[in-house]
Amino acid sequence: MTARSDVRSMLIGALAEKRRRDVGKLEAELRAAGSECPYDSIWLVKAGVRAARQLGFQLKPEKSEAAIFKSVEALTTYLHNKVQDQEAA
Repeated sequence: MTARSDVRSMLIGALAEKRRRDVGKLEAELRAAGSECPYDSIWLVKAGVRAARQLGFQLKPEKSEAAIFKSVEALTTYLHNKVQDQEAA
């Protein structure tokens, strides 16, 4: 079973890689921005797609799901739920 913290770390790692940033510094900035770690950017979408691929499924962002791509925590929860569904199947 994949832990939520592992999914979050994977997502932040993918975001840091995409942005060419240090993971620790990026995570500190995200936490400083608020508890949901807001990051309303196409970079978060790209990082989410990469993290999903690493987790073993394809993510196709849709306009109806735009709200989950506005914070690291919302996207982490979404990806974690998808992984749990996949592992349960």
